[in-house]
Amino acid sequence: METIMKKEEKNNAVQKKKRTSKQIVALAGVAALVLLYLITLVTAIADSTDSGSWFRLSLFGTVAIPLVIWLYTWMYARLTGKHTIGDPDSPQAPLSDTPDRKDGSDPT
Repeated sequence: METIMKKEEKNNAVQKKKRTSKQIVALAGVAALVLLYLITLVTAIADSTDSGSWFRLSLFGTVAIPLVIWLYTWMYARLTGKHTIGDPDSPQAPLSDTPDRKDGSDPT
């Protein structure tokens, strides 16, 4: 009986995983883009006079919202000293024509 209760407590702890601020900002950005596209679609279908301005706004938002999210992630990494995937100075693997050999043998 104790093992079942321990498993349930462990499952509850896993389910109550804390969301980070980066995840919240990303979800808010996705929600903003979906809402913007939906409004643009509805105004275009309804043949509203504002459909052109909504389309321009959605084009701007398509570029601006992800850029703002990337800037937030980048500033967060700089202020906390953490490395994120959005760092522009992240080291790249060296590109070579031949794979490296661990045993030192010649690939030819």
